[in-house]
Amino acid sequence: MVRLTAIILRLDRAIGHLLDALVIGLAGLILVLLNWAVFARFVLNDSVSWGEELPAYLLATLTFIGAAYLTRTNEHLGFDAVLQIMPKGLQRAVTIMNLALMGFFGALLAWYGGIAAISFSGRSLISVDAPMALFRGSMPLGGALIAVFCAVRLVGVALKRIDPADLLPESDA
Repeated sequence: MVRLTAIILRLDRAIGHLLDALVIGLAGLILVLLNWAVFARFVLNDSVSWGEELPAYLLATLTFIGAAYLTRTNEHLGFDAVLQIMPKGLQRAVTIMNLALMGFFGALLAWYGGIAAISFSGRSLISVDAPMALFRGSMPLGGALIAVFCAVRLVGVALKRIDPADLLPESDA
């Protein structure tokens, strides 16, 4: 069991570093692309063809990957102040229910997002020759990551290996 815990922690850390890089990279890419599009249009007087479409799809990608990132870092929207004033047993029960609901939502997002992504296979963006499924694939990926993060934490909280207080944003767990 100790070995499994070590593997899960190592994998969690690796996924965390990957998500950090992906979120920062996507946000930086959007920043650069939008600034270039504005510069090209108003300074060079030469609009780029992808100035609206590509940043919009990148923003949608960032949204789903960012949702998984926020789930992993415990920074998602929640009522932490209410949870903190509850007794420990009720905190655990509410946290378990919250993780179960979030995991279920993540699984639904992965499933139906996968169906949507597959339906766009073979199609490309209009302005650049990039497959639309690449951007649509962020929905099932983000949903699957949310489901996995919630499932691991749900088991940890249910087995009393994770204290619900450790899952609050202020804990920096």
